Amino acid sequence: MRTALLTLLLVALFIFSALPAAAVPVAQEIGPQAQSAPRFYVDITVDSGAEAQTLARLLPDWADALAAGAQRLILTPAEIGKLQTLGYQVTVVGLAPDAPDAWPACYNRLDTLYGWLYSYAAAHPNFVEVIDYGDSWCKQQGGCSTTGGQYLGGHDLLVARITNELAAGPKTGRLFIDSGLHAREIPTPELNKAFIETLVGGYGVNPDITWLLDQREIYLVLSSNPDGRALVELGLGTEPPYAGNPWYWRKNGNNSIAGSAACAWPPTSSSHYGIDLNRNHIFKWNVAGGGSTVVCEQDYRGPSAGSEPEIVAYENFVRSIIPDQRPPGDNDPAPADTTGFLINLHNVVSGGMILVPWGWTTALAPNNAQLVAITQKMRTTTTSPVYNWQYSLYAVSGNTRDWAYGELGIPAYVIELDGNDFFTSCGLLPNVVNNMLPLLKYAATISDRPYMRVYGPDARTVAASPASLPSGSSLTVTAQINDTQNGNQAIAAAELFLVRRGGVTPGDPGTGT
Repeated sequence: MRTALLTLLLVALFIFSALPAAAVPVAQEIGPQAQSAPRFYVDITVDSGAEAQTLARLLPDWADALAAGAQRLILTPAEIGKLQTLGYQVTVVGLAPDAPDAWPACYNRLDTLYGWLYSYAAAHPNFVEVIDYGDSWCKQQGGCSTTGGQYLGGHDLLVARITNELAAGPKTGRLFIDSGLHAREIPTPELNKAFIETLVGGYGVNPDITWLLDQREIYLVLSSNPDGRALVELGLGTEPPYAGNPWYWRKNGNNSIAGSAACAWPPTSSSHYGIDLNRNHIFKWNVAGGGSTVVCEQDYRGPSAGSEPEIVAYENFVRSIIPDQRPPGDNDPAPADTTGFLINLHNVVSGGMILVPWGWTTALAPNNAQLVAITQKMRTTTTSPVYNWQYSLYAVSGNTRDWAYGELGIPAYVIELDGNDFFTSCGLLPNVVNNMLPLLKYAATISDRPYMRVYGPDARTVAASPASLPSGSSLTVTAQINDTQNGNQAIAAAELFLVRRGGVTPGDPGTGT
C-alpha cells in the first residue's frame, strides 16, 4: 500500500514539476493531520526568508525548522498535495517513520527523569546539586485542569549544578544548558541527562573532564517546561479522548487566556492552549511580529513580555549565576572578557543546526564575529553529521538566545538537534546524543572567556612520561599546539601548568612554565 502511494506521489510530483514556477501564494494554513496518516521525507525549495515565513504559516509544526533554514521536512500526503497545488516545488525523498503510537522505550518519562536526578545527586553529592529555581504555571496556581477535565498538579523547576565541590577553585566559567522548553522535543532532556552522566562518570578518569569539573560550573535543566511535558505524556491513556500515543504539545500549561477553551481538544500539534515559552522572554518581545497573537497557535507569544512563571524563573536564575556585561544599546558589543555561555536545546532539523543571534532582526549582532567564530569551532566538534549554522531566516522575537545575548552579552545559541521527528526514532537517538557531547564539553571549556578563548590555539595530544614517578624526578610533557581551526594564526608561545586534581585554578597567562 505504501509503495503504491509513494509511486503515485512521485508521478504527481513529475506532473507538477513540468509546470512553470508559481509565485509564492497567500498563506492558507494546512489543517492538522491525523497522526495515523503515512508520512514522507520531502525536500522543499525555499528561496527567501519571506517564503520560509509563508511556509511556516502553512506548516506550523515546522516553523522553527524553517526559520533555521531547514528544507527537509516530514509531511503527510495531504500536506504534500496542498503545497504542490499552491505551486511549491516539493520532492518526495522516501517514507518517514510513523508517529509513535506508544511511548518510545528509549525515552524517560518526566517523573522518571526527576526521580533519577534526585537519586543521582544523592549518590554523587560532591558533584551534583539539585536546585529548585521556581514553579511551573500549574503549580503556581495550586494545580490546574485541562479542557477535558484532567488534573495537573504542576511541577518544580529544577536545575542540576555540576562541579567538583571539593576543588580549591575559584570556579572561573559557567555554562547553562536548558532542554525541553518546547515540551514535545523529547530528545533534548535525554542529551542533558547523558551530559550529566558523562561529566560525573568521567571525573578522575578523563583528564579533560576532571579539569572541567575542577574549574567550571555547569548548569543543566532536564525540563524547563514540565507542565507541557506532562501534557505530552497525557495522551498515553487508553480511554477516550486518549489514543495511547503521546501528544505533540509544544507550549506550557497556561489555559487562563481568553479563547483557550476554543483550542482543539484532544489537542493537535498546531492547535492547543498555552504560551510558547520561546516567544515569551522580555528582550524584544513581540518585535517585528516574531510570535503569534492567536492563543491556539503553537507560537503564541503570551499576553505580555515575561508573563509566564517558567520564563520569569529562567531569567532570574541565569541572572543569578551570570552577570549583565553588555551595554543596553542594540549596537553595543559585549566586552572581550565577557564570561558565561548559554545553550538552548531544541529539535528537530535534519542534519542539525546551530542558530546564532539575532533572531528578532536580520541585522548582525554587535559581537557577530566572535559569535560566528564560536559557532564555527563548535561545528568542528560534531562529526556525523557535521552541524550547519544559520541566522534566523525571518523574525523570531522573545526567544531565549536573543535574551541571553541581548541582556547579558554572553554567547547564546539555539541548537536544533539532528533527527527524524520531534520524537526521534530510538535507533537514531544514541548517535544524536554522542555527536553532541564534545560540543557541550567545548562550550564548558571556553565558558570563562569565550570571546577570547575561541581565537586561542588548541593543545592536542598532550602526554606525560613517565605516567608516574617519585617526588623530585623529571617529567617530560609533550603536546601539539594547533591553530588551524581558530584562525590559523602564528603561535607565539605555549605555557604549561601542573595542577593537582582538585587543586587551585591556574594563574593568568605568563605565570606558567
